[in-house]
Amino acid sequence: MTRHVPTYQLYGENPERTGRFWLHCESIPERSRLHDWEIRPHRHEAFFQILYISHGQGEALMDGAYRPFSRETAMFVPPGAVHGFRFSRDIGGQVLTVLRDRLDSVAAVDRHAAAFFAAPRILPLVGQAGRDAGEDLVRLGAEIQGRGAGRAAMLEALVVASLVGMVRAADGRDAEGDLPRDRDQERIERLGALIGAHFREHRDAAFYAGAIGVSTAHLNRILRAATGCSLQQLLNRRLVEEARRDLVFTFLPAQSIALALGFSDPAYFSRFFRRETGMTPGEYRKAERAALRF
Repeated sequence: MTRHVPTYQLYGENPERTGRFWLHCESIPERSRLHDWEIRPHRHEAFFQILYISHGQGEALMDGAYRPFSRETAMFVPPGAVHGFRFSRDIGGQVLTVLRDRLDSVAAVDRHAAAFFAAPRILPLVGQAGRDAGEDLVRLGAEIQGRGAGRAAMLEALVVASLVGMVRAADGRDAEGDLPRDRDQERIERLGALIGAHFREHRDAAFYAGAIGVSTAHLNRILRAATGCSLQQLLNRRLVEEARRDLVFTFLPAQSIALALGFSDPAYFSRFFRRETGMTPGEYRKAERAALRF
């Protein structure tokens, strides 16, 4: 008989209690001591988690089996993965819970990252890349607890830095994280840079394909094989990411945000945003700003 595995936002709490948030951080003892140092198997559909273990040890349930871990270790849990933990009583560190769209945006244009994010990971933080990744995670936790100038923008940047840092730390030691470079991967990376430079101009697919030196159809085949997305979906995703950031982290009216993102008709921007997110810009701003006050 299949055992029920609960789905949570934060372990042991229902969505109605925790509300909506995009980023949450707490110490590992803070929640695990409430459950006798054991977090039973569960999953998060809309979020991913990163755990940083500064001291202590334990076991992590990943891919159906408990695996040991010790100090100076990072663990990555993708959305939907069943996981659980048994911690020693001297455990130290932090757990970050992050809305999954931050993960999707990194994976969309980097095959190394997409492969790393596809499965749960236990990553000893050894070597320079490992130490750098650990420092990024510690800095992210400190930034969440602080209230310094530019905090919101810094949190966005540090989440990406922490994700990329773990991918780099795994590179060369993890078979899935050490995929060979090829021409298509280089084209995807070039496309990522082009999108970053031109997405506000609403250029058509032919512009990007021509800049990379392939046909539009071939570019879409490359993207679908590597990311599961078409070029238009990637462009829409980048516009939505920028719109979300400006709605939450600035006081600009939605009309000004629309114009800054290259939409000549604010009403069309509102329809576009609702189609992509299920919410109007005003609804999204209100909900996310409330969620930041966790």
